[in-house]
Amino acid sequence: MEIFILILFMTLITFSIRAISLFVFSSRALSTLTMRFLSLVPVAVLSSLCGPLIFKPSGYWSNPLDLVEFWAALVTVLIARYGALPAIMAGIIVYIIGYKLGF
Repeated sequence: MEIFILILFMTLITFSIRAISLFVFSSRALSTLTMRFLSLVPVAVLSSLCGPLIFKPSGYWSNPLDLVEFWAALVTVLIARYGALPAIMAGIIVYIIGYKLGF
């Protein structure tokens, strides 16, 4: 029951922050510099979440050339120019092959 209350509380806090931001900024016109800055936030957040998982998968630094996560991420980035689905599939295939080979 405590976990349910905690999840409910976190949901209310998250929703209230988003709702307040929506109501405050919906009528304002933001500058082009602000819009450009805000457009880069998702890329920065995703990079900060994925970086440690790629370069420190076991919790400590090691040579990236020895990590299957690094190679899967590299292939995914290189194939991304052809679309999201081919990039995802290529990354998964490289990860599975590397995992099966014992990397």
